[in-house]
Amino acid sequence: MEMINGIHRWNSIDRRPLTLALGNFDGVHRGHQAIIRTAVDAARAAKGRSAALLFDPHPSMLLRPDPSFALLTDLVDRAELMAGLGLDYVIVEPFTEELAALPPERFVEDILVRKLAVSGVVVGYDYSFGRHGRGKVETMAALGEKYGFTVTICPAIRHKQKIISSSAIRSLLQKGAVAEAAALLNYYFFRHGKVIRGSGIGSKILYPTANIDIPARLIQPGQGVYLTAVAGPAAGGELLFGVTNVGAKPTFTCSRAAIETHILDFQGDLYGRTICLYFLEKLRDTRAFNSPRLLKEQISRDILQARKLIAKRYCRQVAKGCAAPGLKETGVKG
Repeated sequence: MEMINGIHRWNSIDRRPLTLALGNFDGVHRGHQAIIRTAVDAARAAKGRSAALLFDPHPSMLLRPDPSFALLTDLVDRAELMAGLGLDYVIVEPFTEELAALPPERFVEDILVRKLAVSGVVVGYDYSFGRHGRGKVETMAALGEKYGFTVTICPAIRHKQKIISSSAIRSLLQKGAVAEAAALLNYYFFRHGKVIRGSGIGSKILYPTANIDIPARLIQPGQGVYLTAVAGPAAGGELLFGVTNVGAKPTFTCSRAAIETHILDFQGDLYGRTICLYFLEKLRDTRAFNSPRLLKEQISRDILQARKLIAKRYCRQVAKGCAAPGLKETGVKG
């Protein structure tokens, strides 16, 4: 798959018929996956190519700025997840006030027809576009008929009778319900980053940990201790497991949020190297202990619990589906 920076570059890339998936696709969850697969299948049937159009920054950040809003995935993660579905291209267009102000028909005429020359468009049931989101799926269907391209509307995808959405997944993650979020995503929620130096407390008096730095605008699971799978240099090409603390360290009166992982059965220096954490399930809430000794005893129990869960529910063959961002077999039950 190829990422195209800017719609203006498109016409020189590929002149075969284009089937375009439209949406924000934050998280590339099971509902998004249905849209993208539909576009991929339609493009192959037409002997054309498939693409998704993404706007950067996320429209919500420009239209409804909220400091607490955080994304499930950055552009690179979204692109890699989409590549796993067979998509040919991701087209990234800067989202500006001028673009946001386009009336629905102008958006279709200027962007979809004149610049991208789409032969087909695939959208979700709740897709909106144009100024103030006034264009709905019915609008797109009517404009498709007017301008001569097909419009496919994908229905809502449900899990346990509830519609799957990015906002629902964010809510689950904020509660620490990473296993439930995985069922909606169809893959284990992951975060990757460079290993940075922390306070040094872990290596001195507790257990050694790898601390990763995550951009503020990407959502993290709620504070707590989690069983994670760890991919990257630490694993030497394989997948290891870890016990990860997300949040502050109240025992040491440290309020600075952090993501730190004790990697099971690993010793080595990871500073400056990138690892990826896949959140399998929550072990417990974060709480303060009266002494470092009591905290260390609790971490020992966390590690024991983690090893029991790994033996009971996970194995390297299943967890290896996490080894790279993408829609591989994870053992997540939908």
